[in-house]
Amino acid sequence: MKEHRRRHVAVVGTGMAGLAAAYLLHHDPQQRFQKDQISLSAESIPIPSSDPGVSKSVWADVPMRAFAGGFYGNLIRMYDYLGVRYHSQPFVFSFSRLSSRRRQRQQEEEEPYMVHTSNFHQLSPLLPRRGDVFQWLTEAVFALLCYLWFILCCFLVSPIEDESFDHYLRRIHLPQYYNANYLLPLISSVCTCSHEELLRFPAVDVLAYKQLTHRQPHYVVTDGVHEVQETLLRGLDVRLGVQLTRVTPRPNGVELTYRIADSKAQEITELFDLVVLAVSPDVVANIFEPLASSLSKVPTTTVKTVAHTDFANLPQVGMGVKPKVSVSSEAGAPQHIYLRSSASTTESVHVQPNSVLVTTNPLTAIDETKVIQSASFTRVLRSPQSRRLINRVFDKGGRHANSKAINWRSGDNGVYLAGGWCWDGMVLLEGCIVSAMRVAADLGVEVPWER
Repeated sequence: MKEHRRRHVAVVGTGMAGLAAAYLLHHDPQQRFQKDQISLSAESIPIPSSDPGVSKSVWADVPMRAFAGGFYGNLIRMYDYLGVRYHSQPFVFSFSRLSSRRRQRQQEEEEPYMVHTSNFHQLSPLLPRRGDVFQWLTEAVFALLCYLWFILCCFLVSPIEDESFDHYLRRIHLPQYYNANYLLPLISSVCTCSHEELLRFPAVDVLAYKQLTHRQPHYVVTDGVHEVQETLLRGLDVRLGVQLTRVTPRPNGVELTYRIADSKAQEITELFDLVVLAVSPDVVANIFEPLASSLSKVPTTTVKTVAHTDFANLPQVGMGVKPKVSVSSEAGAPQHIYLRSSASTTESVHVQPNSVLVTTNPLTAIDETKVIQSASFTRVLRSPQSRRLINRVFDKGGRHANSKAINWRSGDNGVYLAGGWCWDGMVLLEGCIVSAMRVAADLGVEVPWER
């Protein structure tokens, strides 16, 4: 039997893609890879249970990590293989508008103009607290008809090559009022970006996501994504607080240059056989010269997420129903998501169990004394141009005449790329898993949950 030399591998990254890639290499049946995980972070927070007799903490994911059936096939298969428990999670969505001047404590003026439940799983408190019921019914019928038209177009009207989502919406003549007040707030909250950034996405991305998730249930990990992290990390060597400054291919391997964060020590250089860069494209562009020019053109934005207990910012739902300060921690109990929009972006407020709110892209002031934790992360955006660029990086079929600007492919020089942006689709957790599986496949490592 041929004996395989164990190769020294560095997996660089803090998210799901890095963890999944490191897990797969660590569990290679032939044990050909020695792992080294550079840098790890998690923003999830443990919240003591408010239920009588329950001592176990509930984990609040920051940001929220819900996933839907249909689109997240590989993620779900990985969870099933690892024994990670997840459950169906219904949501109640409320839509409201913020004035051009951001009101800070004038909540008596704000009232949702529509409330509906995910997949219409129940009859929600839709009627307004005040105002013209006939006008509200007209709005509800209008929103429903526009929604049905959008769904019909998703399945019957194919996007044009390199068409933006903005162009597609205009081509199918979906009313601007519906787009601004319903469609863009909901989808931009999934993508954690502004309305304008979403409109620049490739239409094919958004339509594929909607087609696959249509009428599919939403899920969340029962014990929080922290459980997934702990499961994937078992048996791995982990280095915390490492700042990578340079990745340099060498004839005998890949050289990593890094320094310990918050340290004045000189840079450290270490040689590996292989390196997996599971970080955002702007980071890759800064540390890996072959992709410095191309990946610097991939659009990104910074997203802020805050975990807090400031319920004063939330408007009342219809029928005089006030925001609940205490939400049941029972698995599967409906959870409320407030989508509060300005003209250009949407603030998403997810009411989690045990009196915790997670606000993404906050537009209104949050009482600092009630902030539990805040975090900022890089969101990789999409455009038809960046889609073409990224697809070329992962093209193994050969060099195209129109791809002269990129003559490097993932895997060249022993350097691999992984992440939610490293596939042809929405930048979500499914892309993390698919890209990690691709790295494993390129290295001849079996993916145990793959069909």
